[in-house]
Amino acid sequence: MTPPCVVFPASELRLHVQADIKGKKRKVEGGGDVDLSKCALQVMTQWRCFVENPGDRDSPVGCWPIQRLFRQCQDKRGRFTVETTPWEQLSSTAQPCSEQMVPESPPGHGVGDNRGSGQRTYHEWSQAWEDER
Repeated sequence: MTPPCVVFPASELRLHVQADIKGKKRKVEGGGDVDLSKCALQVMTQWRCFVENPGDRDSPVGCWPIQRLFRQCQDKRGRFTVETTPWEQLSSTAQPCSEQMVPESPPGHGVGDNRGSGQRTYHEWSQAWEDER
């Protein structure tokens, strides 16, 4: 069984990444804290798809790419990966998701004027990813 998932605002990610899954402080070279901005940035494209008319057997399916950002860090026990998508928007260590270019939807998928045109499109995370202000 996977461990319980703790929910916290993106602004607290730098604090939460200092401890491992058991709550113990991560040990890094030099004895300092984990610096997320120095960890390797990784990008994963995930597809969000919707059936336009679920009751219709031949209904078209629209899919849109969503980019998720991760940082791959190193401590004395090995590598660990942290999702940083909302944190990257707050920190300016990487381009905000709303400005990153993502590949066009595959032919026959997606909705919009650029379908099949070879153009790239911009996508951004919903407001739910931002901290409450």
